Amino acid sequence: MIRFTAWPEVVEALRAGRVDGASILLEVAMRAFEMDNSLGVFGLSHRDGNVIVVNNHVDCYNCLVGQTVAIPHTLSPHNSLLQAVFEREGIGMDEINLVEISPAEMPFTMAARAISAYVVAEPWGSLAEARGIGRILENSNEIKPDSACCVLLFNTQIFDENEGFYEWFAEQFSTAAAYAEARHEKVFSAFRRSTNFEMSIIQESLTHTSFENLTFTQEDFDIAADTILRFGILDEVPSFEDFVINRGD
Repeated sequence: MIRFTAWPEVVEALRAGRVDGASILLEVAMRAFEMDNSLGVFGLSHRDGNVIVVNNHVDCYNCLVGQTVAIPHTLSPHNSLLQAVFEREGIGMDEINLVEISPAEMPFTMAARAISAYVVAEPWGSLAEARGIGRILENSNEIKPDSACCVLLFNTQIFDENEGFYEWFAEQFSTAAAYAEARHEKVFSAFRRSTNFEMSIIQESLTHTSFENLTFTQEDFDIAADTILRFGILDEVPSFEDFVINRGD
């Protein structure tokens, strides 16, 4: 497994064939597909798992008017989640100062009082709570249940050149997802190795995330595409048939 620090690096590695697949933000995957249609989505990495974190002095969304709020990337479900909440609350995006900050820097930027809130995937919300930096005001399951966030994007050459690989990977992925949803001890160990966080933070973060039914369906696509277009995250989206790898159903 290779870890990258920026989404463009992931996309270029996929396009060049330096990696075969990657877990990547849905919106970034759509932009990548626009550049290179040899890429395709296998399925979802997880459902839900995004949180809106506020500092300890913020009691409600209206308290964020005039404040600085961070998201990881403009092309992200965190951007659309924030816009959906503000639309519900009657707050305009022009009433806040929106900035982009990497997830790992968000809790510490909040601790320095440089931001009042951030929208991010777990475990960065649970970390803020554990450190007393802030609290989770709302999670994505309460706002948009079963929402898509990251997808598994592949360079489809791996499937074209290796007969049976798709079926093998699908079986392995299904097994891994079942372990994750059951909160098997192997899952906690894997998260601990990759994050180096205390087990209590990992356990809490997984309460906000689902690994059930990770097939990226037409309905999932339509809901995400409608949100992406409505909030102007992207000007256009690919078709479901072209974007999602044929599962051979």
